[in-house]
Amino acid sequence: MKEALSGISIEPFRGDLEGLEKMAHSSWRDEYGVSSFPNFYRPAFLEFLFGRLEHRDHLIAAYRGDEIVAFLANIPHTFEFRGRTFRGTLSCLLVTRKEWLRRGLALAVIREALRLNQHYQYDFALATFETGHRSTLMLRKLQAEGHRLEWMKKLHVIARVLDLDRAASSEGLKKWETAAIRLIGGSRGIKRRETGSAREYRPGDLDDCLQLLNSYRERIELPRLWERDELAWELAYPGVSQTLVYEKNGRAEGLLNFIVHDHLGRTSGRWAWINHVAYLNLSPGERLSFIRAFLRYVKDKDCLGAVEWTKKYYPQRAFYRAHFFPYFRAVQMYSWTFNPEISLAGVRSSNEILV
Repeated sequence: MKEALSGISIEPFRGDLEGLEKMAHSSWRDEYGVSSFPNFYRPAFLEFLFGRLEHRDHLIAAYRGDEIVAFLANIPHTFEFRGRTFRGTLSCLLVTRKEWLRRGLALAVIREALRLNQHYQYDFALATFETGHRSTLMLRKLQAEGHRLEWMKKLHVIARVLDLDRAASSEGLKKWETAAIRLIGGSRGIKRRETGSAREYRPGDLDDCLQLLNSYRERIELPRLWERDELAWELAYPGVSQTLVYEKNGRAEGLLNFIVHDHLGRTSGRWAWINHVAYLNLSPGERLSFIRAFLRYVKDKDCLGAVEWTKKYYPQRAFYRAHFFPYFRAVQMYSWTFNPEISLAGVRSSNEILV
């Protein structure tokens, strides 16, 4: 292993966001070919994710001289589990240059992340891995070393296509896939029947939104706990994060937060990735109206479609009524669990974002 990684240093990320994006694009293109992938490494998005980090060593990189060859981020969040508060991280954005695959570099970066998480006394780290990906073998190796890795759940994509011709070109969809989307109505027009008022989030909505999201504490197994300034950052970050609210009785009674990511395939296309949904105070008809308003909003922003994951912390019937449909990708969520007093094995509902 040491010989295979000769000349490599693993250290805190040096901060070259553009260099990281270039390396990640090269690596992902090598892996996915002409198939599309979301650009999670856009510098503005990374600044959004990393901007509130207290400890910069939570961003781990591997270098060969001045060249970055691997990267992994740990984003701290606070959670509640069975009535107690815990400190966790979202371990995400793992990427390695193609020429360093199967040489132990990704394993070495993950081991450093696990060491740091334990050093800072986090209770667990959440991570997702694509179903059927070669990372499955890597996870088995880490388990064999004694790391406590617990499988939580499988998350599926649901999607709504807003411009099928451009989406098919960008995503490289086969003719039968395009025909199937048309057949199930996954690309049909958006009805304009309205039952309420959806609008863009304003800073004065923050306390209402904080109450809406923290109300999940009693409803789901592993909810994130929000502080006011943290939520303000997450709901509205210029050029990255946007939120719509549903106003009812003079206050925000529903929210839908999303980020527009460029999907890089045969062509580049914008998709709206949904991060947070809170609309339990709305009637079924109001929820449907809210989702339709969101779809019209992102279509006007030139999005080819919208993406959500089956996180199972809110009722999704309104999404299916708005013609979202199961898409062709899935990920497995795991927990590196450091606290011996808890187990997250089999936890099904959590409102952590997906990156």
